Amino acid sequence: MALFNTRYAGLLATFLGLLCLLALPIAQAADKPTVYGKELLLSSELPVQTVAEFNNAAAAVKPGTPSGLFDSLKDWNGSEFSAPTKGNPYTLVVKVSGIAIADGNVLTRWQPGWVLEDGVTRSTLMTGLSRDNVKAGERVNLVGASAPLSFKEDRKLLPSLGLQMATNVRMDSVKIEVWSGLGKSSFVSQLFAWTPLLVGVVFLGLFFWFRRG
Repeated sequence: MALFNTRYAGLLATFLGLLCLLALPIAQAADKPTVYGKELLLSSELPVQTVAEFNNAAAAVKPGTPSGLFDSLKDWNGSEFSAPTKGNPYTLVVKVSGIAIADGNVLTRWQPGWVLEDGVTRSTLMTGLSRDNVKAGERVNLVGASAPLSFKEDRKLLPSLGLQMATNVRMDSVKIEVWSGLGKSSFVSQLFAWTPLLVGVVFLGLFFWFRRG
């Protein structure tokens, strides 16, 4: 039984160690722009006037005012670009910089999307860009990415961005990037999505292997 436990622990430790080694590239890639896609197609710094309008729109909202899932206070459309199907999927990255107004939490919420040739906007989802426990006057840098979106045919698109909410921050810079293709960490990320199943299979295999022995 002691030999069984030693072998079992050794194999299990090896397996978990390999998983940790695979996780390292993900942690290192998380801060690199290439995690969002293979090719950067477009990078735009929103005009100062647009950022000022974002700030004014956010400040005019009374606390507790309800908003819909796709409602926005102020919208902005970028420059047109070609989006062939071979570049699928397309991801919109938003980078926000500003100053915290008071001690506490900073939260911004955005509505990204793509304006099609017929003027219809295909909206996608993006998690809130936030920072907790900031100090008044502290510089805050936030980065978020939309859900990747693929198209069935070649398109001419305009990136679209709508501000839904911004609290406790005075924004001074908003930048958008358009990326095409899957990011470098996509394969490893997909592998880790299967980690629970892989662990179960390994445990099951070890059980039958030692039982046979």
